[in-house]
Amino acid sequence: MHIHHDHMAGHGCDHHHDHECDHHHDHEHEHDCGSCGACTHTPMEELVALMKYMVGHNAAHARELADLAHQLEHAGSHVAYEQVMAAVSDFEKGNMRLSAVLASLDVK
Repeated sequence: MHIHHDHMAGHGCDHHHDHECDHHHDHEHEHDCGSCGACTHTPMEELVALMKYMVGHNAAHARELADLAHQLEHAGSHVAYEQVMAAVSDFEKGNMRLSAVLASLDVK
């Protein structure tokens, strides 16, 4: 799997992610720092912005996996459904930990 970030999240850029599942995600952000010249983010603010992006990205993948699990169930593979849903639960638990870290950092 290869993930490519041309720029940190939160800076008006598109992120294309080529996953093994052969799809990509386009993410639009609020503004382009290069255009206004007024952005002065600290390294911590940059890290928090990236973590916020990753939490959202992980949540999107958890939803995709849950959809896949339901398709497996409808295709007649209940065991596969249960295993994928267990993986979804793990994804969600990890994302809850990341969200707790974000809340503890309290960077606006």
